[in-house]
Amino acid sequence: MDTYIKQWFDILNGMSNDNTYKLAWGRAIVECVSCNEGFKIESNYRISFDSIAKNMLKYYWNQTFFFNLKQSASYEHPPIVVQLTSELIEIYKTQVSNIPVWFDKAITDIDAAIIGKTVQKISSVLKVDVSWRFMILDKESLAVYQLNKKQKYIEMTLEQSSSLKAYSEVLIQLFNYKWAQLLEKYNTQPRIVSKVKGSSDNKLKRNNLSKYKDILMLLYKDEIRDFYTDEVISIEDISVDHFIPWSFMYSDDLWNLVITSKSNNSSKSNKPPKDSYIQKLEERNQKLLELIQDSKQKEELLASLEHHYITKFYQSLIS
Repeated sequence: MDTYIKQWFDILNGMSNDNTYKLAWGRAIVECVSCNEGFKIESNYRISFDSIAKNMLKYYWNQTFFFNLKQSASYEHPPIVVQLTSELIEIYKTQVSNIPVWFDKAITDIDAAIIGKTVQKISSVLKVDVSWRFMILDKESLAVYQLNKKQKYIEMTLEQSSSLKAYSEVLIQLFNYKWAQLLEKYNTQPRIVSKVKGSSDNKLKRNNLSKYKDILMLLYKDEIRDFYTDEVISIEDISVDHFIPWSFMYSDDLWNLVITSKSNNSSKSNKPPKDSYIQKLEERNQKLLELIQDSKQKEELLASLEHHYITKFYQSLIS
């Protein structure tokens, strides 16, 4: 490992675990280099604050809109960049849809001028603090880039950018891991590491739930009834729903899946159900446990009942 990359590792290892700005800033720089979002100026490689800010906006958008991850201890006073991101999300919800989408998809539906204004505001925040503070380690500055706050860009040599690109995959995973460690202080959600990685990579593949439908249908002999309304629904109107929203669980667990109508599933979106349904789902899972044959699924259902997963995760969701 060359000296330059070791400095990046030293910064990461020595970073105080109390602020996501540095993690977002550092990861964004690595992504800019990896994806060729900067440009050559003679023997240097230059990256604008706006390019860094746009990547940071993407991370905070995806973590906030998809997974509702808190970035600090306070809901009332979140970091400024998170506030700016949330304001943009509200614009998207008002103008387009309440259904979460990746930032890269959302920006095609929002006026470019609005996006640009948000990016510029974030750039101004970065100029004040994190851009120079990121390099500080034990009260000394490791010059992993040259900073021009007045014109809002950073610069490194072409050799340094080449090294950063070569080690980009490892560094990005380390930034994600450190970020997830920090978020565990503010969030009780499961699978935070996977969520941070997914929200950074823009990779989010939801599994087809049709394989669970046949298992859940074992509960219905004559009439199929909506779990929430108890109304009779037709086979064509069946939808498999995550009782505790998928955006919180980030997994498909049989104990958390219920049969509902397509319209109810759509209107529920990412909103949590009423807590009055918890006991009903516990009883449903007890019945299902007696009907299924698959040993792994029986084991998972039994564990959910013994450890009261529904209640525990529900309380974490609404807390």
